[in-house]
Amino acid sequence: MAYTIIESCTACGLCLSACPIDAISIGDPIYVIAQDDCCDFEDCLAVCPADAIVLSDNVQTLDVERSST
Repeated sequence: MAYTIIESCTACGLCLSACPIDAISIGDPIYVIAQDDCCDFEDCLAVCPADAIVLSDNVQTLDVERSST
């Protein structure tokens, strides 16, 4: 299951160098994880000071909750 970077990302860049397979790239305005490349190593989770990296399934759940309110 892949991870996703959410809006709380501060674009500090720590995750970029932490990913052992270079699945993270600079986006606009926040970093982006290539869903097809992410292998769940969790190295990025350990270094993210904003807790902005979450399981992709959790992001879909958050979107559904927001749209129903």
